[in-house]
Amino acid sequence: MIDRDGEHLTRMDTTRSSDTGGPIGVLDLWDGRPPHSVPETLYGRPVISEKVPGAWWQALLDDDPRLYTAYAEAACRLVDRGAVAISSGCGYTVRYQEAVATAVNVPVATGSLLLAPMVIRHLARKAKLGVVVAHEKYVETDLLGIVCDPADRERVVVGGISRSMLVASELKRPPGTAPIPDSDTERHLIDTVRQLRAAHPDIGAFIFECTALPQFAPKLRRMTGLPIYDHDTARRLVLEAIT
Repeated sequence: MIDRDGEHLTRMDTTRSSDTGGPIGVLDLWDGRPPHSVPETLYGRPVISEKVPGAWWQALLDDDPRLYTAYAEAACRLVDRGAVAISSGCGYTVRYQEAVATAVNVPVATGSLLLAPMVIRHLARKAKLGVVVAHEKYVETDLLGIVCDPADRERVVVGGISRSMLVASELKRPPGTAPIPDSDTERHLIDTVRQLRAAHPDIGAFIFECTALPQFAPKLRRMTGLPIYDHDTARRLVLEAIT
């Protein structure tokens, strides 16, 4: 695997290859409780999960160097349990994409930001790509560096929902347990999209980073008339490729 500085670490010993019948594995944030399986399905496929030790949300935002190995090891445990593809429970997990993908031999899609190089090619050269994240303060070059062309990078504009109740809850340690009203998240998302479009009328598409946002994407597509790519888009791409 590869750490944050590009140094090669020892590759995990895993030989399971992808097949179409197994579960999708999800790398979850750490909330202080032991890892456990989530009894649910995703697109008709069973889901198993591993909570990554130390992966408090603030630790991801701060790019804690210990998490590169922790995420790779958790991914290997998922593959050992039968996972045929790896996803994540947080869009900022994209930071560990290379470390995880190097450690296992199943498809890995840690977040919707991975779609940015493809999506920007869907647009006219003068069009911009709007990216909506949970906390705009922490979107730096290492996360959007997957858009390699400097000219393309200039076409990416970012906004966030950092003032929402959802973000305030996730920043706590442990995270808050009170239900977060969907109405609050939706309001902040709509406001952010409107502000980005007002500042950049040439936005041609959006990517939603946060895993809590796909449920609102249909409404925002209707409101804006624009393509919106999200965490579920990245997951479906992988699952359709192996099915």
